[in-house]
Amino acid sequence: MKFVLHKESNTPIYQQIYVQIVQRIQGGLMTNGEQLPSLRALADELDVSMLTVRKAYKWLETKGYVFVQAGKGVFIRGKKQTAQQLTDPYGWQHSLAVNVVRSQYLINRQKKYYDFSQAVVYPRLLPTQFLANEMQKMLEKNRMMLATYGPVQGDEELRIEMAKYLKAHQGLTVNPSNLLITSGVQQGIDLIAQTLLKPGDTVIVESPCYGAAVDVFVNKGMKLLPIELDEQGIRPDLLEDVCQKEKPVLLYVNPSFHNPTGTLMSEQRRRELLELAELYHFFIIEDDSFGDIYFDQNIPPNPLKRFDKNGHVIYLKGFSKTLAPGLRVAGMFAEGPVFDWLYAVKAFMDIGSPLITQKAVLPFLRTDRMVIHLEKLRTALQIRRDTTVEIISSLTEGVTFQIPQGGFNLWLALPDFIDPHALLEQAKEDNVSFLPGPACFVQQPENPYIRVSYSLLSDQDLQIGLQKLCKVILQAGTT
Repeated sequence: MKFVLHKESNTPIYQQIYVQIVQRIQGGLMTNGEQLPSLRALADELDVSMLTVRKAYKWLETKGYVFVQAGKGVFIRGKKQTAQQLTDPYGWQHSLAVNVVRSQYLINRQKKYYDFSQAVVYPRLLPTQFLANEMQKMLEKNRMMLATYGPVQGDEELRIEMAKYLKAHQGLTVNPSNLLITSGVQQGIDLIAQTLLKPGDTVIVESPCYGAAVDVFVNKGMKLLPIELDEQGIRPDLLEDVCQKEKPVLLYVNPSFHNPTGTLMSEQRRRELLELAELYHFFIIEDDSFGDIYFDQNIPPNPLKRFDKNGHVIYLKGFSKTLAPGLRVAGMFAEGPVFDWLYAVKAFMDIGSPLITQKAVLPFLRTDRMVIHLEKLRTALQIRRDTTVEIISSLTEGVTFQIPQGGFNLWLALPDFIDPHALLEQAKEDNVSFLPGPACFVQQPENPYIRVSYSLLSDQDLQIGLQKLCKVILQAGTT
């Protein structure tokens, strides 16, 4: 097993070990009955005391994640290994130093019919037929498009139209030469991390945070410092306290209808974050995946990038979620030498994103189709949000939430006695899934949360699935 320990962190070493083992168990990277290293072996490997490892193992045992067999060792709690497991031809792989410490996507690998785990739009609300027709026309006109690599920076026509769109709808003055097309926002986050960070660098994230972004930073060996949110977004007072003690390289924020909480960061808060970046010389990743999906005319403030004068903000605008997840198209806006660094890393990462999917977006951005589509999509998702709020509101005992002003998600705080992962296992038996809150935290949260994405199901299935979810939560509260 590979652990990433930060001995300078305020989090005790035994707790860091505990959290990383729990993440492996919950992510499916450690199986029932698997034996943990001995106290001495793990202590020697990590260069810590045996007492530290013993405390971590004791925590795991107390929380029910492991059991101890006298004279044999410590094992992941679960059923005894079958003969087939004991002779598993792939068992040797467990001894390797795997870089994947955690992944939110392992939690719901087996899809359920009533799926609240994915922040993805119901397919019939997307212009898939139009996009398919456009791609067919392009291929009939120029089949050689499939025989060539797209430009590393991205299709020039798309960059020009994307710059116009960002000017019209985000108030950003963008030179197309400062845009880099990525295969979705997720690749953009990974590209920035690979370009700017080295193991041990300090990265500040919101708490809770988009889980897949946390995955990127953790699995690259970063020192993550979570900063809690209030109703306006990440708290700058706490951020400044951290900056005075640490030297962060990067801050990741999701300011417009934050994933998972739905929080909308105020303009004043955006300006304050940029002032701190200028004062302490760190970059900000501004992830704008949900800013177009606002309800009740709660139009988000201008992006942080709008106020950026010195190249501190790297702005990511995703189009996959609102047009077609299968296209995987996003724009990255960066200025200064960092753009050339990002370009170079993108070149050896994938030699350029697929050209045909970039061309497919052009008809939408060149006409008023995008504006009309987004208006309809906002209306449909607002109805789904209202349905979700109405049904979840029936859970009056200890379940709380804030009504999101946009985005795809409802963030539920559950009673203290409910384990989100155990709740998920119960829900799966009724063909329901959601995202357990711990996937959105760097460390195990003190309180239980779950994220319910209301965007993926049809109106009818949404109601049925939510009623099933409420029933599971109520049953958990009575057992």
